[in-house]
Amino acid sequence: MKKLLFIIPPYFNANDYLDQHRAAVLPAFTIPYGILSMQAYLTKHCEQLGEMRLVDLNVTLKRLVETQTVDSHQEVFNAELQAVLEDFNPDIVGVSALFNSSSGYIQSLVKGVKDFNPDILTIAGGGLPSAAYKLMLDTCPDLDAICKGEGELPLKALIDSDDPMEVIATHRSWIDRASVAKGKMPAHDFIANLDDIPPMNYSIIDLDNYNQRGIDKRYTDQPKREMAIHTSRGCPFLCVFCSNPSLHGRDVRFMSVERVVADAKRMRDEFGMTVLMLEDDHFFHDKERARRLLRELATLGIRCEFPNGAAVYAIDDEMASLLAAAGVSAVALAVESGSDHVLNNIIKKPLKKKLIKPAVEALRKHGVRSHVFIVTGLPGEQDEHRQETLEMLLENGFDWIHVYLAIPIFGSRLYDICVENGYIENTANENFVATKSVIRAPGIDPVKLEAFAYETQLRVNFVENYNMRIQRYDIALHYMKNVVEKYPDHAFGQLYVGQCHAAMGEQDLALEHVAKARAIFETDEWWRTLADKHGCDYERIIGSIISAPAARATPELAKLVSA
Repeated sequence: MKKLLFIIPPYFNANDYLDQHRAAVLPAFTIPYGILSMQAYLTKHCEQLGEMRLVDLNVTLKRLVETQTVDSHQEVFNAELQAVLEDFNPDIVGVSALFNSSSGYIQSLVKGVKDFNPDILTIAGGGLPSAAYKLMLDTCPDLDAICKGEGELPLKALIDSDDPMEVIATHRSWIDRASVAKGKMPAHDFIANLDDIPPMNYSIIDLDNYNQRGIDKRYTDQPKREMAIHTSRGCPFLCVFCSNPSLHGRDVRFMSVERVVADAKRMRDEFGMTVLMLEDDHFFHDKERARRLLRELATLGIRCEFPNGAAVYAIDDEMASLLAAAGVSAVALAVESGSDHVLNNIIKKPLKKKLIKPAVEALRKHGVRSHVFIVTGLPGEQDEHRQETLEMLLENGFDWIHVYLAIPIFGSRLYDICVENGYIENTANENFVATKSVIRAPGIDPVKLEAFAYETQLRVNFVENYNMRIQRYDIALHYMKNVVEKYPDHAFGQLYVGQCHAAMGEQDLALEHVAKARAIFETDEWWRTLADKHGCDYERIIGSIISAPAARATPELAKLVSA
């Protein structure tokens, strides 16, 4: 009986989060759904699988960040792996990696495995190895083979074989150096009916490590149990920056509505789930199925969120009503750009800008908060298109906006375009993250682009916040408080949190935050420059709060504010 160990390398460059002089806060992690799916399927269907374990080094990275352990984090990863190898002694070790930013960890991990026991079979899968299998095999000499696409069926064949190397040589989804040399092109081997995957065993992970991905910040500090589900696989679109079709294919395969509901009930009843995170690539591909599923979820007494980006065109008054009835409190809309030219000719996304506002208004009518995802820095995008995007963000009244920089992910059309034209300025894969610009193309200056992304969020989320404009200070406050709790030195955050508290009659809290804002502005020229550039009259705002008739502060706070 074979023992299988899965390792998830960090999604992010550890140094970006371990440097004490930086203000970066580690993003929330999502449940390793793909590995849980494989564990469930293989446990039921494999004849020669003895036991399986999982090590998620993102959890280790989180611990190192929280304890500010800045030295030799790679040694910590290697020591943790060594301890698991000694205790478990696996026959097969698989590395599951989604994005380019994980590539720097893979060779170190598989080398650690081979140093422990060279007879262990080392394999890799996920979005990164699937799309960049030649590069991975070239740069990771201790990696034996790679699985293309989804792993349930290819892994079953590998585990149940008495000759795994023969499977790697002949199975269409497996690739190694020998088969690359022969010209083999790996192909997908998908499960057609997702209901064939048994219910997942969530007990193999600590759910507390995956409980902060929610986008609705009303619930940040409230007890909750978030759990993810993918009710479908595949996406028919070919958005330029997306690699999902290369991993899951373009044909959309679904779980039945009955199976999704049964899973959600089990997650609620056995694991205490209170928030269902619907993480499909394209949940609304079949709108009638989406309606049926939302009606069923409405009976479960849970809250739902769509954190990955929902299709704007699918949201009308009826769908927004069904979302609200199903306990959906917030939806992230996959808008990507406010320019029809960029949407249609660069991204190749089937969306017209005129559809955005009706969708946002429908959601607001039914009490569902709307976030928006923007991707900027795509080759072909110019300043005029970015200005259109800014105007769209200001006009449509989103509850919160997220502006990301385009990443040339392996397996995406964007990666191919950038390589063909020499657009990738920074080839270090650890920098392929959504807060850094690695593309330099006509009209794209990485330094200016990073400033545009950050400052657009400052302007739309703070200076011209829509909910503050319509005097919904309670809604604006939830999001802004989340910012200052993560980044206490965020001058705009402290200022506008204070303004929200003042508008709500909470004067002590208002004075506390504007005192912090004043201290930051007085000592940090960078924030003063941003305030002047974007029309943030912080002196007037602070003065009006201090001089308000209702302003009554303790002597200590009054002294701090007037300092």
